[in-house]
Amino acid sequence: MVGAPPSYDPNLVHAVIPEGLSEGIPAADLDTAYVKDKLVKEKGVKSTIRPETLKGHVEAAHAEIAEAENKKLLAVLPDGVESAVNEAVAAAGNELLLMVARQHSNAQALAESACDELRADKRNAQYRISELEGELAKVKEERKALEDQRHALAEELAAAREELRIAHSDLKRLGDQPNGIDRLLEELRNPEVRDDIRAALSEIVTNPAPLPAK
Repeated sequence: MVGAPPSYDPNLVHAVIPEGLSEGIPAADLDTAYVKDKLVKEKGVKSTIRPETLKGHVEAAHAEIAEAENKKLLAVLPDGVESAVNEAVAAAGNELLLMVARQHSNAQALAESACDELRADKRNAQYRISELEGELAKVKEERKALEDQRHALAEELAAAREELRIAHSDLKRLGDQPNGIDRLLEELRNPEVRDDIRAALSEIVTNPAPLPAK
């Protein structure tokens, strides 16, 4: 957005500042406030002038005066000074470029070394990952073998328990049955077979078995 044109002639600013310099006032004191005061009191400019616009004219006037002073100083230099300075500046520029180039080369070397270390770390990490994956696979295999073994042992234990149960059952059944002597006594007490048993005993007593030959 373009501002409104100033209500004063900008050339007045370029007149106020040289006048102040000629009076021995330091350039730093010839600021916007000083110039505005001079314009209002001595140049008939209204006090409503905008400081923002005035500041730009003051800075431009100072730059113009400094440039003119520099040209004046350069104009009175002896012959050959300018070329000597240019050569010195060129040499300094070359030295500066060489210094920057060395630093750049060193930085590249350091960066390359860091990259090599990072690549080595990456390879080591990948190798370690492969080792861990192999160990994990081995652990999984061993775990599966242990689970299979546990399952087989569980089946064997179940079978042994079943065999023990059957043995207990058979033992109980056998324990509940009468033994041979009990059965014999029971038969002897039976009146139905008592006469037969007496006859058999009488026969054994009457006709004993011959003794074996010596």
